[in-house]
Amino acid sequence: MQQLSINHGGVRSFNRPSLNIDTTTEDSKSQSASSTPDTMPLNVAVLGSGLGGLAAAISLRRQGHQVTLYERYDFAGEVGSNISCASNGTRFLEKWGVDIQRARPVILTDMVWHDWAKGDITSQYPFGDYKGKFGTHYYSFHRPDIHSELKRTATNSEGEGPPAKLLLNHKAIRVDAEKGWVKFENGLEITADLVVAADGIRSNTRAEIGVETHATPSSSCCYRCIVPYEKLEKLGLTEYVTRNAIEYWGGMGIEKIVMSPAGGGSMICCYCFYPASLNDTRDDGWNLSATPEQLVETFKTIEPNMKRLFAEAEDIKMWRLYDHKPYEYWVKGKVALAGDAAHPMMPDQSQGAVSAFEDAAALGLLFSESNLRKKSVEQLLKQYESLRKPRATMLQAASLRARLDLTERIGWSSVDTKPGKLTIEDVVGYKMEKDIASRWDDITVG
Repeated sequence: MQQLSINHGGVRSFNRPSLNIDTTTEDSKSQSASSTPDTMPLNVAVLGSGLGGLAAAISLRRQGHQVTLYERYDFAGEVGSNISCASNGTRFLEKWGVDIQRARPVILTDMVWHDWAKGDITSQYPFGDYKGKFGTHYYSFHRPDIHSELKRTATNSEGEGPPAKLLLNHKAIRVDAEKGWVKFENGLEITADLVVAADGIRSNTRAEIGVETHATPSSSCCYRCIVPYEKLEKLGLTEYVTRNAIEYWGGMGIEKIVMSPAGGGSMICCYCFYPASLNDTRDDGWNLSATPEQLVETFKTIEPNMKRLFAEAEDIKMWRLYDHKPYEYWVKGKVALAGDAAHPMMPDQSQGAVSAFEDAAALGLLFSESNLRKKSVEQLLKQYESLRKPRATMLQAASLRARLDLTERIGWSSVDTKPGKLTIEDVVGYKMEKDIASRWDDITVG
């Protein structure tokens, strides 16, 4: 077994040196670090470099840890439409030094509800002084833009802690949670002090640590698409960008259109939900291509302007939805699930990516130098699960309810007496540092 030491200059010194491996050397098949570290920095393996994996890398590098991201594909770019990023996610992006303006956000200011058949606005809910109340703006990002900026923040030489390494074509196929050992399809084997499995909704690591998955097909499927501003201008529909709103058609039942501007106002992004019974493909995945004709044909009764818009849509993808029951546990030994690997949820509360950011923040807050002097990796991972799992499970349930009833949407309806209905304060106003401090006297936050 060949071991190579990499010097990450410019980082404060710790009580023991970290070991890392230059996996660009073809004949190196293993890297190792102490299996029972009690001092900083940790050798951290993050499996997956989507939004959640990159966020975890940023949060952990800021604590001085040596982080390596292992991405299964040859290019770790994100596909998809937009993500809405509420303050419970944005405040961590700001704390981590993510350059939000480079990610070309749109500041969302309203929610708007349209009549399905006519298109008239039937309700409008202004967010008011959202930043004054919650501390940040409510942003809409084109997914590739925020992914690119997270990747830059994780791997560049600026910022706190050593830059994370990103290795492509590294698909994890075997995991020993007690040892922190991972084997990849290309033959590489590593041992890490901490393994963060952010390998998505089809996580292989989840099965490797014994978590049973119970998922049933949803009654809904979804088309995702974008329409560039130039086409909206041609159609006379630029208000869909300039209104800076999350706009809805339908929402009381399966059929629903959700639209937001993104890319600095250069496009609108649509999520178009329809009955799964209309889907004639058995293919599955996040990146299945579709045509404008399919989109128009699926929504025959939608108002005329939306039909015109659908006919001009680009980057149309079909997305089959599943209802995932909460998993029994998220951590085992030195391995923690995060993001969609831990808590896949319906998109109807716009909390999927934001919840992954919360996972990343929790890992960074818990795995500080002061906490690692008092607790083992395994102990801190148990606290990570007890902190994050109840809240994520609550959001999974709220997202499922909102799939068929838009009045369950956080912040939308004044109907707040429904059992289990969450308020915008419950979700967006959440303060993780206060939550940690209220739970444990022996955990340092700051």
